[in-house]
Amino acid sequence: MSEKTVQAKRESREQAFRMLFAYDFDRETDPSAFYDFNAENLEEKPLNYAKKIFLGVCGAREELDSGIESFSVRWKMTRMSAVTRNILRMAVYEMTGLEVPPKVAINEAVEIAKKYDDEKAPAFINGILNRLAREKGLLADPEQK
Repeated sequence: MSEKTVQAKRESREQAFRMLFAYDFDRETDPSAFYDFNAENLEEKPLNYAKKIFLGVCGAREELDSGIESFSVRWKMTRMSAVTRNILRMAVYEMTGLEVPPKVAINEAVEIAKKYDDEKAPAFINGILNRLAREKGLLADPEQK
């Protein structure tokens, strides 16, 4: 994958993350209408991959939340920050709904957490996503060689 493509995907993920974060506070609006309205007000051009992630996460939100909670020991989604919740949702959706390689989705989630979340969040997010990917058979367990 070219450096330009990698950068475009990262920008898309950040756009999708910012919209998912905002949508967490306004879930009464239809996701497509919410996306279209907010895409018009972006400083940068909205990217197609961002829309795919945003609408996919919104459509699978309950399933994503349930899966994430089952791998986050003693942490309910409501207890997590809105930033952490949405980074996790996005990464799990990319791994399971868009078939993005788990290592890529996890790395991108950690990088977004470093930029937008507190200092403990990247390790928390990495732990949950690795556990989830291993248990679902998406990532090889290092114990099994």
